[in-house]
Amino acid sequence: MLRFGFVFVALLVSATGCTATPSGATCPPDNAITYDNFGRDFFQTYCLGCHSKDALNRHGAPADQNYDTVDDIRLHAADIDGEAAKGPNATNTSMPEMGGTVHMRPSDQDRELLGQFLACEKPQ
Repeated sequence: MLRFGFVFVALLVSATGCTATPSGATCPPDNAITYDNFGRDFFQTYCLGCHSKDALNRHGAPADQNYDTVDDIRLHAADIDGEAAKGPNATNTSMPEMGGTVHMRPSDQDRELLGQFLACEKPQ
């Protein structure tokens, strides 16, 4: 029975793609991290090569995962956090993938700022 449970969980994770752990990042009290002073440049540098409605080659990025605007980012904040952000609960590094249009990856400090940015941008 225990073996069946492990197989079921493995199949469920595989079918849903839900393997990421939320970073647990929180918005700093001074809320100094904004789209204008952090988000726009981060997403331009690391994400929009594949996650833009204008991307010529998405390199496998889902068609509905576009981060062209702060509203798009808010809509997908949980996914982005679980794939690329750092916080007290996890350092998520599966995105951006190497190759494609990305030739570098964010530092741990940038991933931590991303987690804080996403926490600050959550709809109230």
